[in-house]
Amino acid sequence: MGKNTTSNFEANKTRAIWGDPSWTTTFCNLCVEEIEAGNKGIFAASSAKGWSNLVIKFCDETGLNYDKEQLKCRWDVLKADWRVWEKLKGLDTNLGWDVVKGTINDSDDWWNMKLKEIPKALKFRHKGLQNLQQFDKMFRDVAATGAELM
Repeated sequence: MGKNTTSNFEANKTRAIWGDPSWTTTFCNLCVEEIEAGNKGIFAASSAKGWSNLVIKFCDETGLNYDKEQLKCRWDVLKADWRVWEKLKGLDTNLGWDVVKGTINDSDDWWNMKLKEIPKALKFRHKGLQNLQQFDKMFRDVAATGAELM
């Protein structure tokens, strides 16, 4: 009763650390390469070849020996952030832009209103989402942002 059913392998698996921002950029660039090579479906379905390519190339470029599950977890986190960013921007066309911070520069009232709607957007108040061009290529046609539901 109350027995932990997690296997020893799962329990001992190390969580991937993404401390260097260049690792995320490298990951995104490699994902875009795979998508442009015609392996777009690797992220929606399990394409052994596409994921194998990604794992090998990521290790070659960064020296980090992350497996498919660790890279897939990163993909999921980045996609969630991108969805929040897209929802934050919404259909607003008159948003100001802070070039230094790389984020939206708008009034406190605008931010307060948006943060009530989208609390997870707080992380973008003082620093924008990095790798936007890659994210658009990675997620634009494969992720529902909620905008199409309106």
